[in-house]
Amino acid sequence: MLIAAALLLGSIAVTPPTVVQAASAGVEGINGFAAWGDFNGDGKADYCSIHMNTDLRCVLSTGTGLGQKITAFNQDHGYKEGRAWVDFNGDRRVDYCRVVAAGGKSLSCTLSNGTSFGSTHTSGGLDPGWTAGQAWVDFNADGRADFCRVIGTWGQKVQCTVSTGTGFGATYTSGNLDAGWDAGRDWVDVNGDGRADYCRVVDSSKLQCTVSTGTGFGATFTSAGLDGGWDDSRDWVDFNGDGRVDYCRIVGTVSKSVQCTLSTGNNFGSTITSAAMDVGYQATRGWADFNGDGRPDFCRINNNVGVCTVSNGSAFGTTYSHPSIKFEVAGANGWADFNGDGRADHSVIKDETTFYLSTGTGWGGPLTSPRPLA
Repeated sequence: MLIAAALLLGSIAVTPPTVVQAASAGVEGINGFAAWGDFNGDGKADYCSIHMNTDLRCVLSTGTGLGQKITAFNQDHGYKEGRAWVDFNGDRRVDYCRVVAAGGKSLSCTLSNGTSFGSTHTSGGLDPGWTAGQAWVDFNADGRADFCRVIGTWGQKVQCTVSTGTGFGATYTSGNLDAGWDAGRDWVDVNGDGRADYCRVVDSSKLQCTVSTGTGFGATFTSAGLDGGWDDSRDWVDFNGDGRVDYCRIVGTVSKSVQCTLSTGNNFGSTITSAAMDVGYQATRGWADFNGDGRPDFCRINNNVGVCTVSNGSAFGTTYSHPSIKFEVAGANGWADFNGDGRADHSVIKDETTFYLSTGTGWGGPLTSPRPLA
């Protein structure tokens, strides 16, 4: 089973607790400096970041605010691309993983002990691949985050180096394939077997996924042509809660809608389209489970209003909103379960940290705490 992990600030969004990889709203990628993730295993999202360019810091959630600060000083935080807060050793706490300049380039993960940062495990030299398509995901369904990427130039392949929990093990490489457009590349469980598969947008606009076997790569399946949507809106999320990840995006120009094409496990099925809506500021968008039903909902800020439109599995449903601080800076907004009730709350970090708590059918709060970067 895959384990819940951190979600990088883009804005950031929580997905159901079957995702080990870092995820970001908007353009797929795992680069960034901060995330909401469960550092101490208590079920509440903590704020973890690179602090002062040299340190690692996690500020723990109390459920009603931010509390204890845990710091590891003088750490190599690695290249901007390839950073992630993920569960490297399968203990249900997020660790800090990255690509570093050791032995050419290597992988490195610093573990969480729950009350402090612990040991750091570093691989031998390897090819970390193209930045678009790098991800820390559970390739072999052992509950630990592995490092996957796209390699090659004219003949591209995908490759995953697995975590042993105390280091790095085997590397598995596919045959040549179409790696797809940068926007829309992701490693997600498209067939519901608990292993992360490689999915992307290819050609003019088709979806394509190459499945993981756990010790290599298996079949590739491709959709018919479709509208791939805005580049910065392409996300792979489990819209209908069946354990298989679907492809969602924003479509349209003057009149905009959200559209999700469902995975059948070995192909793609129906496409579900919302009514026309205000899709919000790009830096504030995220897919998060607002009402705790196991399906990610489409959340964003429109002007001075925080908004989530829920997924009913077969359609888009009710939209719930609350007055919000308008702050559309990348990294300022998060949609994460701050108080451990299984529902994604909304956080805004500006002069202070403000939390708007989801009740499942509305919003509570706001609660405020000092800025976590202080």
